[in-house]
Amino acid sequence: MENIVRTFAATVVAAVMLTHNAKAQTAPGMASANFAPGSSVSAADNAIGEQKNNNSLSGIHPRAVKDFQKSFKGITNEDWSKIEGGYMASFTADSVRTRVDYNGKGSRQHTILYYSEKKLPREVRNMVKSVYYDYTILNVVEIRLDEQPIYIVYLQDDTNLKAIRVYDGEMQQVQNYIRG
Repeated sequence: MENIVRTFAATVVAAVMLTHNAKAQTAPGMASANFAPGSSVSAADNAIGEQKNNNSLSGIHPRAVKDFQKSFKGITNEDWSKIEGGYMASFTADSVRTRVDYNGKGSRQHTILYYSEKKLPREVRNMVKSVYYDYTILNVVEIRLDEQPIYIVYLQDDTNLKAIRVYDGEMQQVQNYIRG
């Protein structure tokens, strides 16, 4: 079941990234995002092409390090990796797993947070539960590309596993898996 959930999560995150790609590239003042197949965006911890750097900052673009230190003050347990097309920093703080991807020039591309229902903003939780009231929220993936975060909420009941995307006040089912 865990492998099904991981595969399901990876598929949904990739689909969300691809559907949001055009808006992310044209947002004023934002760096363009590259979410082509094989890019560094993945729900799995170890994306294809990553090379662990054992938390050493050698070889990491200084702009990426500076942005990370400014944006995530107090985080000292981050793990840096070289990935296809750039760099990735990941860490866990306050029960939230966070991944920050940078391009080869050190500009931040996106941030992905993984957490439980307890960390989901109340208005998003209420929106989801008002329609899927008989479902249990398994976990949440929050994707930050621009000012408005995208939430992927994974739900289950006795027979279904669903992924719901919440973005800009709108909710859409993006995946449904019927368990048999």
